[in-house]
Amino acid sequence: MKLPKLCFMLLAIACYSSCSKHTENSTEPKPQPHGTALVVILGSSTAAGEGASPLDSAWCYRIQGVVNKVGVKARFIDLAVPGYTTYHAMPNGYYMADRPAPDTSANITKALSLKPSLVLLSFPSNDIADACSNKEIMYNYSVITHMLDSAKVQYIIFSDQPRNFSAYYQRCREKTMNDTIKNIYSGHFNDFFAPLSTSDFMINPVYSAGDGIHLNNSGHALIMNATLNHPVFKAVVQ
Repeated sequence: MKLPKLCFMLLAIACYSSCSKHTENSTEPKPQPHGTALVVILGSSTAAGEGASPLDSAWCYRIQGVVNKVGVKARFIDLAVPGYTTYHAMPNGYYMADRPAPDTSANITKALSLKPSLVLLSFPSNDIADACSNKEIMYNYSVITHMLDSAKVQYIIFSDQPRNFSAYYQRCREKTMNDTIKNIYSGHFNDFFAPLSTSDFMINPVYSAGDGIHLNNSGHALIMNATLNHPVFKAVVQ
């Protein structure tokens, strides 16, 4: 009589355990719908609005109004600083001799601390102006994008922009870098180099702000429209 009683007790324990696991699984928190997207911009002068007149005609300001025209779909935080390179956007603690130190108030570490849904990276020509090699630039992008991938944050790398360098080889480097970044980051790349450029890689006069570096309102509008239509941007924001 003791054996059947023991079997009955073991069966009861097994049933209780099974029921408990089923109950735990059924009460697990379900994924909640995403709230308002947060878009953080890292970059240099174009992303800070230079060239546009008035300033609120810049792509970084206009895009906020377009996105939020009917209800708030996204918040934007612009950390771009004129003159900055990809080195300024590197993570806290990064060091490279004879190169700018990361700006802890405007780098990838700062951007990720804000818990963004999307990060826009816009460093169109200062690295080349500062004689950074292609290898350096691509390494910096690899570090930054690895951090974004690890944090599961979407990102878009903005196209290089033509710049009226006096040396033709520098202008060619802009085109070469643009093609290289596009080939590696194709789905995350926002390419508008060609329409901004002449055949010898100067700024197309239609889009020039007149200083040989920055874009006018039409150039900013071109960047804004390219961004609004980018698949990653639409998936996150629209």
